[in-house]
Amino acid sequence: MHAKEITETIKKYMQCDTIGLQALVLHGEWGSGKTYYCENDLKPALKELGIKVCRVSLFGVSDYDEICNRVLASWLHFSENSTKRIDATKNVFKKGAIDVSKSIASKRLAKIGIQVSIKPDLLLSLIGMNKVLVILDDCERSSFAHDDRSFLGFVNNMVENHGWHVMLVRNQPLSFEDDCSIEKAVISQIEYEPDLQVLYRAIVKDQLSIPEQIDFKVKDAVIDGLKDSLINARALSRSIPCINYVLSSSALVDESIDFHGRVQAFSDFVGYAVQASAGIVPNEPKDANSSMSIFDESELQEYDYYLTLSKALAPLTEGKDVDPETVKSSFNKFVLEKNPNSAADVEAQEMEYHWGALRSLEDGQVELLANHLKNMLAKGQYSQVWFYKIIRHSLDLIILGFWDESFREKLLDSLRHAANHDPKCDAAALRQERDNMNDFYGTDANLIMDKLITEVEQDERDRDLNRISLEFSIVDQNTGKTISAFFEKAIKSENQNRILNVPAETVAMATYEGTADSQNSLHLFFHTGMKSYADKHSLNEAVEWLKMIDTQLVKVGSKSRMGGLRTKWIRNDIKQTIATLNERAQDISTDSGVYM
Repeated sequence: MHAKEITETIKKYMQCDTIGLQALVLHGEWGSGKTYYCENDLKPALKELGIKVCRVSLFGVSDYDEICNRVLASWLHFSENSTKRIDATKNVFKKGAIDVSKSIASKRLAKIGIQVSIKPDLLLSLIGMNKVLVILDDCERSSFAHDDRSFLGFVNNMVENHGWHVMLVRNQPLSFEDDCSIEKAVISQIEYEPDLQVLYRAIVKDQLSIPEQIDFKVKDAVIDGLKDSLINARALSRSIPCINYVLSSSALVDESIDFHGRVQAFSDFVGYAVQASAGIVPNEPKDANSSMSIFDESELQEYDYYLTLSKALAPLTEGKDVDPETVKSSFNKFVLEKNPNSAADVEAQEMEYHWGALRSLEDGQVELLANHLKNMLAKGQYSQVWFYKIIRHSLDLIILGFWDESFREKLLDSLRHAANHDPKCDAAALRQERDNMNDFYGTDANLIMDKLITEVEQDERDRDLNRISLEFSIVDQNTGKTISAFFEKAIKSENQNRILNVPAETVAMATYEGTADSQNSLHLFFHTGMKSYADKHSLNEAVEWLKMIDTQLVKVGSKSRMGGLRTKWIRNDIKQTIATLNERAQDISTDSGVYM
């Protein structure tokens, strides 16, 4: 039951006749907010009916007498000041014809927790408990309350013989199957289901530091995170500093990450943090390491996600403080792992889904899609995998008349921007995709892709030229070794044509100025490395580049006899490489003709 239902049930219970009365049991998970409910919800609600609440914690109570003393101390607090409390105590003992001066020492009477030397049964009969609900809280924390028969016998005496209204608050319900005598003392057991809205308002709301940049409802996200985790108010309170650190993390306000993915990651983190604060650590799926077993892969995936956070949350399980930077960096990684697709890619995926129904849409619906696509093009943040599909959708809108021809240029600008935005996109990757798609998307789409490849290639070349001109602006004795290292790295990459960005004049001057080691490094590259050049789109360009180097080597000559010998070796290497690349270009041309 939730708080409101429980309160109504207890109100009805308080109207029961004191004859044949039995106790209530309120049970719920440890730390779920039962005590908070009793003090902040139930107590005010009963006060409106003129009913007082006498809540007593049994924490550490080991016997019958101690419970009575605590009940008396709580009962005395119904009086607002100490004088009235003393008067109330005197009235109790007058009822029992007991001489206060003999029964209680004056110095003890001045204390709130009064110790008396009379039998508990007599004390119970003397206390006026009309319109009072006695709540015995923390039953699991009392050794006396663990003995169900003795404790329930005491409770039964309170309700049956003295007419008290009593409610026991426990973590676990009492088992009627294990002990049928429970039926005599207990009329009903109520399961407490925490109200997440109340928990948030009472524990979280005023403790959170929410940055202005946060673009989602933190309250809803926190509550969603609590729904699938153990609801523990104390653990929730301890986890708040950790949650605040995450609220200031960069990933949570990174608009390039899918909005819903960011919010869900935050909710998941809240759940993990609260569980860690309660000392609960997710277990690895049992069959994850067995090659013969069948298990839910999503379980293993979720566990892997948790491992991303486990180091950051570990201190919480031990009641220690977490490290803010570790929490934030772990959460940033957690968000990215859970959201490998960017916000723009998720948007593109939704666009692709709706585009499948294009033939059955009305003009107004198509215009909505067109506006959506227009916004995507303006942002230009989608990844390369969507290029061809976005080209196709744009061409569809142009052909159908929803867009005019000017959108071709806007499309190309958007693709160029997206190519620069995607770290995995370069001219080589675009060429590979162009080859893979062949004519699948049609000639018009291929022409746009070809233009994009040309522009991306030129951008890359310009960047390389700027870097190379800066790096090789001064040619000295060791420049040949630097150039050779650059060549070796480029020839092993997907972008072999970057080699061609080094001016032929620079290669020739590095050979002329170089030491023996420097010249030999160039000789080694042209003898072996350059012969593996295989970028079919620039083979002819590579041949022309090699010819220019040979021409420049002849022009600059050599500084020494041995330098001249090594230059001759390099020129021979270049001639052999030119022959190899010409043959390779011819083979590619022949193969292309066969498949035409």
